[in-house]
Amino acid sequence: MGSRIDEATFLARARSRFGDRYDYGGIRYRSYRSPIQIRCREHPVAVIVITPERHLETMGGCRYCLREFRQIKAR
Repeated sequence: MGSRIDEATFLARARSRFGDRYDYGGIRYRSYRSPIQIRCREHPVAVIVITPERHLETMGGCRYCLREFRQIKAR
């Protein structure tokens, strides 16, 4: 079992990976596998509910960013 990921470590990793794309101002961090609420700054349509673990493993969680990425990749 790896070391525990605290809020500061998660935020550092997220900002390193995504820069300023997501707003983490309203998160209530409990654990690496407990859902948090974030917002995409490019598409602030809805709150994204995702675990910190999943957020770092995927494109971030914004379905609009993912859709744009897939359209660009398909060209």
